[in-house]
Amino acid sequence: MTYNPSDVLSAIDNSLLTVLIAGAISFVGYYFYYIQGIRMGFRDKTHGIPVFANMYFFAHDVAFVGHYDRWFNEVDHWLFKVFWVALALFAILEFTVHYQTIKFSKATVFPNLTGSKWLAAYIGLQLAIAAVFWFIFNLIEDYLFLIQFTIAVVVSVALMPLMLRHRQSSKGQSQSIAWALIVTPSVFFFGFLPQVSPYFLGSHYVLMGLATVGVGIWYMLGLRKMG
Repeated sequence: MTYNPSDVLSAIDNSLLTVLIAGAISFVGYYFYYIQGIRMGFRDKTHGIPVFANMYFFAHDVAFVGHYDRWFNEVDHWLFKVFWVALALFAILEFTVHYQTIKFSKATVFPNLTGSKWLAAYIGLQLAIAAVFWFIFNLIEDYLFLIQFTIAVVVSVALMPLMLRHRQSSKGQSQSIAWALIVTPSVFFFGFLPQVSPYFLGSHYVLMGLATVGVGIWYMLGLRKMG
């Protein structure tokens, strides 16, 4: 048993201001992360968001948007309708990163493939990650996608140090992105989630939040060393 969806909706209404502020900071922070990553990517002619992360986010957001009937008829709560619009728009940013990766990063993603084989492998990887997402989604009782949001936040931070290490440079990255990946998960884990359900006050979620923020700080320090 995870959270009770009805209790979550009631908690949102009962803590409306706090949920709005924390939710707005979380969404704005991730919009900033993506827009800045895309800007840095075009500047440096590379992808600005880790490939696996972008593919996972794309699978997540397409799934969320695809559940239109759930949000607008079954749940019928204004906040999840706002989430639907926000994630529909976010999918455009993710598609832009797909474009960057295909245009600029052929030599680093699948260096031994060219032409149609490269594109087929890239699409196949996206489909495989979508299948992984769908497996996890069906494995966990997560009617409102709150656990899936949490996984996406963890993925957004966890893969940045790996990209930095792989590139051995700050290409496609910036200190402002690093700060966004410290502030935004902090607000999400310790501001938004506890307000919507006591389930997210469990020690495993607290430790997950602390670890995610810690990795964000580690990434920022590593980025500074790269200059």
